[in-house]
Amino acid sequence: MDPELVQRTRYLLRSRFRRPQTCPDALFSQTCNQLITWLTNHPITAGHLHALHRIDCDAVRRIRQTAADLQGEVRSYDPGFYSAQSADEHAAVCLEIIDVVASFRTRDQHHTTFLITCFGEYLTGNDHIKDDEALRVVRDVAVDGLFEYIDEQLDARNILLALLRKYKQRCEWFHRSRLRKVGAEGLEGKSGERALVLDLHEYLVDQSVEFFVEPSSSSGEADLVLRDANGRYIIVDAKHLKPEDTAGDVRRKLSQGFHQVVRYCEDYNEPAGYLVGFDESPRRLHLALDEADGWNYLGLGGKIVYYSGISIAALPSASRAGKAEEISVTADDLRTRATEVSP
Repeated sequence: MDPELVQRTRYLLRSRFRRPQTCPDALFSQTCNQLITWLTNHPITAGHLHALHRIDCDAVRRIRQTAADLQGEVRSYDPGFYSAQSADEHAAVCLEIIDVVASFRTRDQHHTTFLITCFGEYLTGNDHIKDDEALRVVRDVAVDGLFEYIDEQLDARNILLALLRKYKQRCEWFHRSRLRKVGAEGLEGKSGERALVLDLHEYLVDQSVEFFVEPSSSSGEADLVLRDANGRYIIVDAKHLKPEDTAGDVRRKLSQGFHQVVRYCEDYNEPAGYLVGFDESPRRLHLALDEADGWNYLGLGGKIVYYSGISIAALPSASRAGKAEEISVTADDLRTRATEVSP
């Protein structure tokens, strides 16, 4: 399951959160800003932040109202009392506090201190809390709380990404002919893409991963919907790129695949999904995707879609291959609706 890959992501997460947890008081706002910027741009955490920002509850609205009032000249305010009702709401409150502190626009350090004191009062119910104690509470509750929430979300997705990487290697090194036959003739009553993804499902079971297959969603049936031990859904869809597919066919199929994954993510309220491309084309496929830590992904509709391309083509040896042909697919091609992609 490539534990080193999971450990590396965790190390980076701890390192980024350690800064606002340990920085001098005067730098707290700036380090919160740096943390939010990193979380927003990281392919793993960006989807989680987007999901938390969509949570609308009394606790989050109270934080926003406090920030809006204190952008003026108000120097006294009733911050209310902490009222998050679930782990997700608590994480949304933690994120909102850090977000507000990170983006609070004032040159007056005392104004920022007063804002943090209001948040300290809100979290503890103590309307006589001291400034330094309030900052400690915000660090202990909001910063640590957001870290713990995101850390809990890493396991299933990082493990699946690691397994997809190993599955790709296994297919390209040992099972090209087998998978071409599966795509053409079917497997266990399935055909085409469904047959190919059944091979992936078999591989995951062989790896002793405790995922459970779920029924179809309102947008149709994803090729593979898994549920981990924590109740989180993992959406995997597949596309079969055939040897006879034109460049336009390839762009349409991939665009359709990315949009399908996003719809399934919406159905299951998940921040990220996965698209596997079984590529039987003899031409080299180049996708203009973003990349971080060795993972290719596309941000689409507020979701993150990871892509794993698996070459199963019957390719000649390098000495006989001749000049390589390439199909280039841009990010705009993938974000465009499948029926609108140009040939």
